[in-house]
Amino acid sequence: MGASIEESFEGAGCTGALLVRRLSDDAEVGVRSDDVWLAASVIKVPIALEFFVQAEQGQLDPTLRVTLQPGMSTPGPSGISLAQDAVTISLRDLVLLMLSISDNAATDAVLAAVSAEAVNRRLRDLGCQSTVLVDSIQASVDTLAVDLGFPDYATLLRAQAGELGADARAASVDQGRISSSRVLDARRASRTTARDMVQLLRAVWRDEVGAPAACAELRRVMATQVSRRLAVAVPDGGSLAAKTGALFGRVRNEVAVIGMPDGEHYAVAVLTRPHQPFVRVSEIDLAMGQAVKAAINELATGSRAGTS
Repeated sequence: MGASIEESFEGAGCTGALLVRRLSDDAEVGVRSDDVWLAASVIKVPIALEFFVQAEQGQLDPTLRVTLQPGMSTPGPSGISLAQDAVTISLRDLVLLMLSISDNAATDAVLAAVSAEAVNRRLRDLGCQSTVLVDSIQASVDTLAVDLGFPDYATLLRAQAGELGADARAASVDQGRISSSRVLDARRASRTTARDMVQLLRAVWRDEVGAPAACAELRRVMATQVSRRLAVAVPDGGSLAAKTGALFGRVRNEVAVIGMPDGEHYAVAVLTRPHQPFVRVSEIDLAMGQAVKAAINELATGSRAGTS
């Protein structure tokens, strides 16, 4: 099973790691599940978990309203990151945007409320020793800009738009320098493993983190994600609660819990690195979903353990 999954990833144009665990008995199928990978936006799941635990424990007010100003919010392809006017919104609705559409501005606002230190402490307490949140998204994209020779990400975007001249634009899109940036180095950037992410999801689905109400809220909000990259692995009558992750065309990740019509649940983490940035994206997504489906089928037909 492991070899065939790795071959399917390679055939789609990427390298991949995967772990699928049946939650009723912890039987699992895995491929490279302990390898450390760039987390990208799947790191938003432990951020959200920390938020819901702190809210349930009374450490923060989830209804607290914050105002995010245009031009001062973390950049991104969706949500408040694109807003042209000031947005005033509650912290818990920022979490909704963070998980449903992966809003970067919302993420950094929530992270400021809970702290990176608290997120990392929670991860350690859960036994997720290889998962580390290193920086906010704003700090990460500013690091990329510095690595490309620009003072900050806003200046890098101006260079990419051609506003700073031909030489600056060439430097801003240099794929070799982008690939060698610190933000794309799993030894220095926010990182995780398939096993750690499955461990976290298992704890949430078993109400083993903080109060059960906090776990229930995370499960509810993860189910609102608009993207359904793993839909091919979800049968009719099944359910999907998931979080995507992507980073500069070099990372495509997905973590999820898939519910079956018979009531069984499978915690899933599939982490991939495309061979070429922004190439064969649809094929990689399909390979991810098919690998998860194959692993679930393997477990459902009686196998109690796989390769890691």
